[in-house]
Amino acid sequence: MMQDKNTKYVVGSLKKFDNVTQKFYQLSSGYLQGSPPSLDQGNNLFTPMLPLAHPIHRQTYSQWKYSMFVNTLFRRKRGRNLYLLPIGPFPADITETEVAGLRLWDFLKGFAAAFFYGLDVHVLPEISLENIDCTKRVHKNTNQKQVLVGDLFPYLQKMCPPDGYSVVGISWTDLYPSEELNFVLGEASFVQHSAVISFGQFEPKLYKDGLRVRECGSEGEDERAIMLLKLTKSLCHESCHLMGLSHCVFFQCLMNESSSMEQAFKQPLFLCPVCLRKLQKMCKFDIRERYHMLREMLIKCCQAVESQYFADSAEWLDRCLSFLD
Repeated sequence: MMQDKNTKYVVGSLKKFDNVTQKFYQLSSGYLQGSPPSLDQGNNLFTPMLPLAHPIHRQTYSQWKYSMFVNTLFRRKRGRNLYLLPIGPFPADITETEVAGLRLWDFLKGFAAAFFYGLDVHVLPEISLENIDCTKRVHKNTNQKQVLVGDLFPYLQKMCPPDGYSVVGISWTDLYPSEELNFVLGEASFVQHSAVISFGQFEPKLYKDGLRVRECGSEGEDERAIMLLKLTKSLCHESCHLMGLSHCVFFQCLMNESSSMEQAFKQPLFLCPVCLRKLQKMCKFDIRERYHMLREMLIKCCQAVESQYFADSAEWLDRCLSFLD
């Protein structure tokens, strides 16, 4: 299949892929054309963002590949294991939570293994926040204890086993990025091979400028559905940062930058063709097999909680798989 120059610009050469996979990645040309290309039923899978006035802020596949190559020159070779580290203590109703018969940690492990198909995912034994030397505060509006997220990275880096690519801490305690800002759902340090996400902002409502605003999540979504949505999206978003992916400006995508919690959870659970191309190079998966694995995990979500978001996401995967068949 002939590859147009627009597609090559954003996702690199596709010569080694079969025709259907090439056709899928060619959907990325919709960004530069300003509207999705007419490629059978694939024209409604991805929604382009408006082109940036300053293209320097976008990261194409070739730019990502070069930056990863440069980094390998100065860093030891990393393993192919992604580690999850629960940072407690957690309330009993969290530790006892099951999703389709799986303990919460096992579910998150399975979801990450599907999303980063080709890497091995492991859950480390839970640690207590009290054993970590970090800055803490009590938020003036929520009265919730918070942890300065940057203080956790050096500790997590030490906790990553020698065969690990990176480690992601999962904290019950709320996080904040700086004294001036209220909270952050997660943050990653590419240099320190570590990221942290939090249940924070799940139990307490979101506060902005001292006022309580509506908890994000679709109408009718129950609390367990919102919790799973937040955890899966934050886990995958921050882990992608650990693999060198910058915020996406090409399509509506899991890797879009967000300035509010509500905005973050309106974004898709999936990667656009440009970001998927980067992750595929990193994890070396077959995109059909990966989508099938993700669909299995979303079906488990739908069995465990009533969630229109997860149902819509599973339907989107069905359309992707139909396009790839």
